[in-house]
Amino acid sequence: MDHPILTNRQLRAIQDMKLGESRTKTIDVTFDYGLGLSGMRETIDRVCDEAESAVDSGYSLIVLTDRSVSKETPTVSMLMASSAVHQHLIRRTKRSRIGLIVETGEACEVHHHCLLLGYGVDAINPYLAFEALWQARRDCKLPQSLDSDEAVVEAYRLAVSKGLSLIHI
Repeated sequence: MDHPILTNRQLRAIQDMKLGESRTKTIDVTFDYGLGLSGMRETIDRVCDEAESAVDSGYSLIVLTDRSVSKETPTVSMLMASSAVHQHLIRRTKRSRIGLIVETGEACEVHHHCLLLGYGVDAINPYLAFEALWQARRDCKLPQSLDSDEAVVEAYRLAVSKGLSLIHI
């Protein structure tokens, strides 16, 4: 990957990837609202167990996703879920054997991306940020030079890239 911010198309290609033994496991981080706090804790344990099982089964990448979020199935914070997986796999000495990607509606600002990357995520698909920017373009709230959804995504990725670089100065 040449950039830590993945487009929707790049993420789909990664999820569908079957190159040799390279495979991707997608893990849902939502839980049943009716189970309350215990449901959230159980979900974190389940996600960690599924991630470890993916490593043991020879997967190359894990995608943690909150796309199925709804009123009945809220999501565990992606920062909490990804950090839990990262630390769990480190404790089991398996973290270096798999890449960790998140597909999340939470990340929209450079700070969010920095936190996710700092907590162990290798790449991020901020799908809701893209959708919000696409709607802003349709509502004529963006410069006319951003004349397509692809142009909007590339401008966003460039801005995040610059933000990530400035933090290291």
